[in-house]
Amino acid sequence: LSLKKELKDLKDNYYKILGLSSIASEEEVKKAYRRLAMLYHPDRNSNEKAHEKFIKINEAYAALSDKNYVEITTKVDVDRKTTNKLSEEELEKRMEWAKNYSKMKDIKESRINYISYIQLRKSPMRRISLYVSVLSVFFSSLLVLDYWLLPYHSIEGVFISKDFNSGDNLYELKFQNLDESKNNEQFVFKAGTDQIRKINNINPISNKDNKKFFFNKSIIFNQLLTINCFNGDKDIFFYNKGTFFQMIFLFVFIFYLPLITLISWGPNPIHIISSYLFTCLAFFGFFILIIVLTQ
Repeated sequence: LSLKKELKDLKDNYYKILGLSSIASEEEVKKAYRRLAMLYHPDRNSNEKAHEKFIKINEAYAALSDKNYVEITTKVDVDRKTTNKLSEEELEKRMEWAKNYSKMKDIKESRINYISYIQLRKSPMRRISLYVSVLSVFFSSLLVLDYWLLPYHSIEGVFISKDFNSGDNLYELKFQNLDESKNNEQFVFKAGTDQIRKINNINPISNKDNKKFFFNKSIIFNQLLTINCFNGDKDIFFYNKGTFFQMIFLFVFIFYLPLITLISWGPNPIHIISSYLFTCLAFFGFFILIIVLTQ
């Protein structure tokens, strides 16, 4: 009995949303839906509550235009004498009702996603998320190319001086580029105490006899990546702690996330959520990058 009442109340509520009586014909339902949909469509009605009304109108029409749903709400009759067991036929009807209820729920969710997508499309966030997503994915691709795929540029330098920076607890090793075309360019290699000790054990850092040191530099971002030490037949590389490539995995992860926004483009929850979440995350990534570069 409670099932029948629940179904009937739900059906009556759908008619009420469309402004119709419970005996309205299928044609009257269609006409009422078209009139109300035009009236409350978000593209036509800017009222804040219009999109909620539009969702309910679509949900009501979807339910009342579904023949299976209408049949169940009008024909299900629970046997009051049966209190402990349900007949096989009644059980099938309840299962059918559950399936249709799930279907109506899915329709409602899809309508909500559609409305949210329309709101996103009409707001400045749509363009912002698009531009930021494209820029982030492009920048992340450049990072991958520069750090993993493209060959490094080899340079030679001679040691000039060593200073300790108490701000980041790193030694700043200053070198002069031996490439004549660079007009005596100087560059800094940052290393921790342990790194300095290991480098000195293999190739002592000194400016005596204009001793040469060899380095790897990235091609695109022109970042000094490693100092190369030769230990017999083996090359040992020590990474520069003064480059933003120290956080390469974090930056690649953050800047590739907006790719989800571009792939999922359309009226779906993934695109709607990622448009806001991953766009803000990309802004955060650029903010962290600026801080790292200015240190």
